[in-house]
Amino acid sequence: MTLARSNMLLLLTAVIWGSSFIFQKMAMDTMDPFIYNALRFFLAALCLIPIRYIRRGNIDIMDSSDKKHMLIGSLLAGTVLYIAAAFQQIGLELTTVSNAGFITGLYILFVPLIGITLGHRYGKGIWVAILIACAGLYLVSGMTGFYLQKGDLFILISAFFWGSHLIIIDHVSNRHHPIVFAIRQFIVCGVLSMITAIALDERLLITDGIEWFYVFINGFLAIALGYTFQIVGQKITPPSQAALIFSTEAIFAALTGYFFLNEILGPMALLGCALMLGGSLMAQFYPPLDSDAKTRHVGRN
Repeated sequence: MTLARSNMLLLLTAVIWGSSFIFQKMAMDTMDPFIYNALRFFLAALCLIPIRYIRRGNIDIMDSSDKKHMLIGSLLAGTVLYIAAAFQQIGLELTTVSNAGFITGLYILFVPLIGITLGHRYGKGIWVAILIACAGLYLVSGMTGFYLQKGDLFILISAFFWGSHLIIIDHVSNRHHPIVFAIRQFIVCGVLSMITAIALDERLLITDGIEWFYVFINGFLAIALGYTFQIVGQKITPPSQAALIFSTEAIFAALTGYFFLNEILGPMALLGCALMLGGSLMAQFYPPLDSDAKTRHVGRN
């Protein structure tokens, strides 16, 4: 695959991810958040099982230490994925698709912030990028004083966990078959979501066709297909280019919100979106200074 085709594949992934926000939000009109998350991640795992056997890779037999590493890694990644998806889904009930798309994109900034706590070193410019993005968040969320709207706050928390998830994937997935690892973390996320749905007495029986459509469109397209495209594309495209391409996810979220839900961003919100996007992209020019802290994976699942 050429670099141009790889970039186009990643752009298609950004389109899929950005457009999926609208279906996640529409699903909340009739469904509860945790049962929705459970079903879409179970479906994603189911869709990836055939791919796992078609693309077996070169890690078919693992020794005992690798099996333990896989178990711990998939449990940790799946749990963080569960938290990120939960906050995002609840936040979507309370904010717009456009806000959700742009605020979710801030996960790119959380990666270096979390990296600093792990001992990684970054150039001073990263703080400028973070300040620019925070100024954008202030404008796009309609904050009054230092109070962040509840829905936007939930999305911001989810962005933190998306960034945490990216770091976990970077540290544990390189020793394992990527599709196998994805399936296991999706199952963990689905199980935790189902347990929460039962504990909260959510409606578990889904009989409406439109609800199954929302589950299918997100579980198959956004998670299973999007994740697979990301894996294939990032084998060729460098992380810095991939980050630039994935940042357009927020733009596609705003476009679908406008065309399907008539969500219109005012001048200040548009400026805020531009600042958040600019800050996130600027952060890509300040990778870790220590050579052992390279982030190989860019994107979210």
